[in-house]
Amino acid sequence: MRVEVLVVGGGPAGAIAARRLAQSNRDVLVVEREPMRLKPCGGGIPSTAFQDLDIPLKIKHVSVNKIRIHSPTDRVLEIDLEGGSIILVDRREFDSCLRDIAISSGAGLIEGILTDIKKKKRGLIASVKTPEGVVDIEADYLIAADGINSTTRALMSIKPNQYVYTLSGKFDDITTDVCEFWFSQAHAPNGYSWVFPSMKGVSIGTGTFHPKEARQYLKRFLIRRFNSDEIMRDIKLLRGYKIPYWSEDIYYKDRVFFVGDAGGHVMPFTFEGIYYSMKSGDFAAQAIIEGSPNLFKKLWRKRFYSRFRLMKAIQEYFLKSDDRFEQLFNLFQRKQIQDASMQLWLRKDSSKSSIIRYINFFRKFLH
Repeated sequence: MRVEVLVVGGGPAGAIAARRLAQSNRDVLVVEREPMRLKPCGGGIPSTAFQDLDIPLKIKHVSVNKIRIHSPTDRVLEIDLEGGSIILVDRREFDSCLRDIAISSGAGLIEGILTDIKKKKRGLIASVKTPEGVVDIEADYLIAADGINSTTRALMSIKPNQYVYTLSGKFDDITTDVCEFWFSQAHAPNGYSWVFPSMKGVSIGTGTFHPKEARQYLKRFLIRRFNSDEIMRDIKLLRGYKIPYWSEDIYYKDRVFFVGDAGGHVMPFTFEGIYYSMKSGDFAAQAIIEGSPNLFKKLWRKRFYSRFRLMKAIQEYFLKSDDRFEQLFNLFQRKQIQDASMQLWLRKDSSKSSIIRYINFFRKFLH
């Protein structure tokens, strides 16, 4: 087979890249390993992303207009989401919808697994194992959108991403109308635990840099949130998953673009990934369309580098101990900091003035 662009991975990053390329009349093929796989994920996307990326909200979803933050000392802060909302989706339906849009725009789709990459003078040849057998696909470019356990990275001898480990599942018999974020070194060292609304019931989980302790941390969180860890046995689809810890290690190499989780494009501290995955796929597609591979890195850094760097500094300082998080909690009592956070996080304001304003709030803590 011969295509201009081969996209490995049909999640949000790969599907958005394929759609953009197909709309520009590029011959693009998506290889998806498991079309009906349900990725462990809270499924939270800011509503502004749907307008930013021109995505019709055609699937069932839950819209949340408030977040609730619980400090280690059980102080509670509720913040109304002004200028937008959090849209919570079922990832299986959402990813499938994005692939359908890409296909309707002219992209091709096959089920398969990437098994080999060979460099050519002006392109590459990818071997893909499909249900019918191995197919060699010649392409000008490859977009690696194959997740945290990227096969593309492994085949190219690029070390895996650093990651945060999450353990999460669904619980049908509890409901909430807010996104709850719970902080404590006891059950989420250097991260947070959560309870998010879902299509039915809630999504419950915790994140940690210590995978072996994840189950114990989740039990501690359940005791704190529900006064019992007995519901552990009733949690459905309890699964562990790695979330990239951003380090900006690679964008493009040997005609291969790395987007989404494969490129580590997950916001530090909040660990929001879907929006940034989609934007990275869109930027990679734009670089190909304009015939300038290095444009991908320039676009991403111009739009997101400053805020990713700031959020990583905030995470590494304020999530280091419970006392430091209490300092952050105190800062967030101020309405102006809440408003600045919504401007950057929820409304995705890309202006330089917004990020400078935010930096100034934390300057005395971060060096």
